[in-house]
Order: sequence, then structure tokens, then C-alpha cells
Amino acid sequence: MNKDPYNLLSGVKIIELTTYVAAPSAGRILADWGADIIKVESVPRGDTTRFAAPLPGMKKITYDFHNANKRSIALDLKTEEGQEIMAKLLEKADVFITNTRAKSLKKLGMDYETLSAKYPRLIHAHLTGFGEAGPLADNPGFDNVSYWALSGAMIAAMEKDTAPIIPPSTFGDHSTACTLAGAICAALYKQLNTGEGSKIVVSLYGQALYSMTEPFISIQCSDLDKYPKSRLETTPLSNTYECKDKNWIMVSCHEYDRYWPGFMKVIEREDLIDNPEYNTFDKGFENCREVIQILSDGFKKLTREEASKRLTENDIPHSIIANVREVLDSVQAKENLYFTEFTQPNGERFLESATPAKFGGVTLPKRKRAPFLGEQSTEILTDLGYDKDQIEKFKEEGIIIEKHIHADLEK
Repeated sequence: MNKDPYNLLSGVKIIELTTYVAAPSAGRILADWGADIIKVESVPRGDTTRFAAPLPGMKKITYDFHNANKRSIALDLKTEEGQEIMAKLLEKADVFITNTRAKSLKKLGMDYETLSAKYPRLIHAHLTGFGEAGPLADNPGFDNVSYWALSGAMIAAMEKDTAPIIPPSTFGDHSTACTLAGAICAALYKQLNTGEGSKIVVSLYGQALYSMTEPFISIQCSDLDKYPKSRLETTPLSNTYECKDKNWIMVSCHEYDRYWPGFMKVIEREDLIDNPEYNTFDKGFENCREVIQILSDGFKKLTREEASKRLTENDIPHSIIANVREVLDSVQAKENLYFTEFTQPNGERFLESATPAKFGGVTLPKRKRAPFLGEQSTEILTDLGYDKDQIEKFKEEGIIIEKHIHADLEK
């Protein structure tokens, strides 16, 4: 009996035809949960993140993070032989994951309609930028444009009268990946019970609209709720405040009347606890600029650590506003194993965020490095029934590539 709590999808075979971040990240989650994932990469360069990255300096690790625990075959799908190999892979697969655009999929004969006719039990999971219909359906989509810009999130998150925010790169990719991984698991349950495949389409844009549910509802309920907002014109007890040491703190209290006395104790303004101009939600919102100024003056007398301590003592929901570098040293993150260290083949070590679900307690899934380009090509083709001579011929003709060295270590 295998006691690995992450071996939930043992026996599930997944073929990935993916690149960039969102779709490969969904595969990484499923690989962490025990699925056998074969990543089909293009000849001669493979996944784009092997040689390009969203931020400076990330080229060395972007591919590794999103493709750990997978196997790679580098295949020329524009050849008859490449198509034959892909067909054999799909014949044995439970799931096909791709973020290839619809028109290209159709040209390759890998659209849902074509594959479902050949492999009726196959789950066809397609991640797109904007969805499968509408005028933007075949546009290239990355999380900055599909998730942040078009959804309204960049405006909703900005401070009024400033510029739209600079979104954290791949933020939308990873939340969308979680949805796709969950949808695939639901489809696997159906497949197990009925033997039938499924068509899944998840988009960055659709994920963002779901994440923006509250702003969309709120602006339909009140003419007062408009975007972008200013922190000086919103609820005082769900706001941000600068402390004496120039660090910031976030408070988030939806029960204004309940928490008002505690706030006044924190900033030592007990004289305002019963002030009718400030102590109810309606009056606090009406006089929000005055109340925010009172709280701002109070927090500027405290360091962030002192403010957090007082807020905790008064049971007020809050958090320090951490800078990115600080989070890497977070005790809370470390105690829950939300980070894990990995070593690149060139010897460099990095902390990476662990995939978010925990099974069996405070644990981590086993982690194998991401494969080199086509590293398992021979192994995979042998499993499909090809002999040594055929495989060598494929290599000579450039139909497959097999590397056993990290790109950074190549001469």
C-alpha cells in the first residue's frame, strides 16, 4: 500500500501540449498529485519559457517551476511521423491539456471535435485567453491583458487619480491553473463512472470575471460605488494605514459598529468611542475623510509591530502589508510549508511557492526537477512500441530531440 498522501492521481495519464505559464501550471498541480504527465514540446526550442521569461532574471527557473514532476518529449508535429507518435500518446491518455489557439489546434487535428471522435473517453482541457467564442476568441492572451486589463481588475485595484496598477506577473495564470486542475479532476470522476470524456474550456478572462464578482455586484447595487476608488473615500475600518516606521498595515472589518471601540483603544482615542458623528457605519462612511484622518494620525504614532500587537489584543482583523522580500522569510509560510527549496541542475538554489493544496497535514509532494528538452523521448517512444533503430532515425531526421543537459550548462 502506497502511503504517499499526494499519490491521489496515480495511474492517470495526461498529455500536455502547452507553453508559457497558466496551462503548464495546471499540469504541475496534477503532477504533484500523482498524475503521469508527458509534456509534448516543439522542435527545436521547446516551451517558450525555456528561453523567455515574464521578468528579468527568471529565465533560469520559470520553466522548472511550472513543469516539475513531468516527462518531456520534443516532437515535430508538422511531420507525418510526429503526428503518428502523438496519436499513439493520445490513444493511451486520460486527459489532453493544451493552450494552443483553436485555429492551430484544428490545423493539427487536435481540436475537441476531431479528438473526441477518435478517443471518446479522452478529456479535452483547453485553456484560452478570452474563451472559445466572441471577437477575441483567437487572440493571444496573457494574464496581464486577459486577466487584469480587460476584466476591470487593474482599474478596481488602483488608487484614484494615479496610474493603473502594475499587476504581479503570472498572478492570474496561477489562479486560472487551479480552476483548470479542479475541472479536470471533476471530469476524471465522470470518466471513471461513465467511461465518457469531457470538453473543458477555462479562460484567463473568465477566471478574472469570477474573481471580480463583488465589484460587479456592488456597482449595480449603489450609484456611490464607483471605480477607481481612493483610500480616502472608502470605508475607514477596511483600509490601509501608514505607521511611524513608514511601513503599512491593512485592517478589514465589515462590522463597523462592533469594531469601532477597539480601534479607538488602539490609537488611544477613547474619547471618540461614543461620538455619534463617527461611531456607526453610516456616519463613518458619510464622514470617511475625517475618520480616516483620525486613524491615520493615530497609526503614525505607532510602528507597524506596535500597531499589529494592539490590533491583535483588541481582536481586530488585520495584517501587516508585507513587501515581497519579507514574505520569503515569513514564519507563517515556513510553518505551513508554503515554500519549498529546490536546486537547479547548475547548482543554484531557490525558494518556490508550493502548490496550494495540502494532503495529510503539513506536508509537501515529492518534487523532481523539470525535464530537459525531450529528455525522456527514448523512454516514451520505447513504451509506445518503437524500437531502437526507429528512434535513432527519428533523431537523425529531427522529428524528435533528446537533451540531457540544462540549457545554461550547454557550451
